This record gives sequence, structure tokens and C-alpha cells, in this order.
Amino acid sequence: MWKIDKGDILKWLKSLKKDFEVIAPVKVHGEVLFMPLSDDTEITLDYTNTLESPKEFFLPKTEEMFNFRRKGEDFEITSKIDDKKRVLFGIRPCDVNALTLLDEVFGGKYRDPYYFSIRRNTTIVAMTCVQPDINCFCDSMGTGPSLSRDFDLLFTELDETYLVEVGTNKGEEILKLKKDLFKEADETRRDEKKRKIEAAKKKIKRRIDPFEISKKLKYVDDEIWRKLGERCMSCGGCSHVCPTCHCFDIRDIFVDEAGKRRRYWDSCMLPGFTRMAGGVNPRGTKESRIKQRYNCKFNYFFERYGRFGCVGCGRCTDVCQGNIDMVEFLKEMNHH
Repeated sequence: MWKIDKGDILKWLKSLKKDFEVIAPVKVHGEVLFMPLSDDTEITLDYTNTLESPKEFFLPKTEEMFNFRRKGEDFEITSKIDDKKRVLFGIRPCDVNALTLLDEVFGGKYRDPYYFSIRRNTTIVAMTCVQPDINCFCDSMGTGPSLSRDFDLLFTELDETYLVEVGTNKGEEILKLKKDLFKEADETRRDEKKRKIEAAKKKIKRRIDPFEISKKLKYVDDEIWRKLGERCMSCGGCSHVCPTCHCFDIRDIFVDEAGKRRRYWDSCMLPGFTRMAGGVNPRGTKESRIKQRYNCKFNYFFERYGRFGCVGCGRCTDVCQGNIDMVEFLKEMNHH
């Protein structure tokens, strides 16, 4: 267990740039985003959560999978797997848990080599959440504000220092690269961390019972979905910012004798997502799409992986143009 002065964090991260691409929270035009650290970038540590999750660094919005070129009767294929070494600093517990859910989706019998190459080559430096967002309900989902596993290093803000806990050998290795900035921490720091976590939990005012929600969702009246659908703009913003949404489209771009295959983010909330040949669309209405989204998070995901597909980050509520509040809807639905 170690500690580092707040003023030394940027110095440490910049020292890592010799060997890694370092991604950290940066304030841009008043909004905090995860971005690669440049020489003149100033990271920010004073924020609740980023509007966009760091999912895009593992599942890019646009990703080139491979190039292909015709060679007689066959094709020559050149893979574009990303094996760059990265350090992701400042990821919150809810987003770390979201990554472990994406591991389930892209793992299993058919492992996605693109996703797992990035995952394997990224060192996760997580940050205990001591300032929950107003729309967070991570405590209800068991995904925050603290973290006990699935990190390489875990930072927790105390007073003038950050407590640093090592989770893996990868974490130990990057800590050693600038060991002089870290000092040993005594056990009183662990007690201080516990107090910080308890204080953070008290700040989380939104609560749901996901198991009860899961039962009730199966019997929600169609009229309730219709009314909710009337407010939906079909913009896909909720799935764009959601750290566990993972739907994508694949397109081949072919010019003359060569081309490339790319995949792009897609969303089950967009009208054309389920449209098939001949124009048939089994989810052509907004209410059918929003019903699918809620059931995906609280039923279908659980049935397949034994875990809920929502981590309680509250981003979908933050970004919704129709003012759909997930927690308020679930509470209202639960009383019907």
C-alpha cells in the first residue's frame, strides 16, 4: 500500500508517456473527457464522472478490422489489430465493472481479438469515487463507489495525498517506473479510505432493487411503454454514453480490387437497427425499442451472463433529450 502527493500525479503520468499512451480525464470546454495525454494537457481530478465512458478506447466508435486485396481468385487479408501499450488513468468503479461486462460479451466461445488485444495491453488505474454524480445509483447495482478487484492500481483521494493499492503485477510494474514519487502508507490510511467510501455512499440518494425490477419488467403494461416511448427522441444518446452498450454495425468499403472492413457503433434505439430485407422491422416503434433496452439491462443480460447489464452510472439520464429518468421510471413501474 502506497501514497502519492496530489501534485506528483501529473509528473508520474507524464513519465509513463515514454512507454505508454496515457489516457486521463481532461477538461475541454467545461466538459470532462478521457483523452490521450499530450505535453500541454492538464488532467483534472475534480469531477463527478465523465459524460462519456472510456468504453471507446476498448471498442472504438469506428474501428478498421482488416484490409483486403484481390489476388486472382482469392483475397489477401491484412489484420489491423491494435496492440499499442496504454495506461488508462482515473476510470471509476462503475466503468471498471462495465469493462468486466464487456469481457463477457466479447469473450466466451468466440473471443473478439480486436477487443481483447486492447484490453490485454491496457493497464487500468482506477479511482475510488468520492464524489458521486447526482444521477448515480451504483451502490444499488453493486458497482461502486468502491472497488475491490479488476484493477491494476487503485487510487483513493484522501487529503493532500492519494492512497495507492496494487492489484496486479502490471500495476506494480508501472508504479516502479517512478518509484521515488510513491511512499509507503500505514494502516491508518486504510481507515481513512473506509470513511471516504462511507461518506460517498451517503451522497448517493438514488436507490433501486434490481432483482425486484427484473421481476416486474416482464409484466409492464404496453400502455406504460407507449407513454415512455412518446418521450423518446430515438437519438441513441443513451446507448452512446452507456458503458455497457456494445451493439455495432460492420461495413465493407470496396474500391476496385481492394477494400477494408470497418465496424461502427450502433444502437438498438435507432429506428433502422432491426430493419431487415424487404423493410420488415420487428421493433419499428419507439416503445418497442425502449422496452427492449430496459429488458436488455435488467433481464436478458442477467439470463445470459448472471449479471445485470446496468452499472448505475446515471449517464443515460444525464444525456436524455426527452428527460427520461431511468431510476424514476423504474420506481414508478415498480409500483404498478
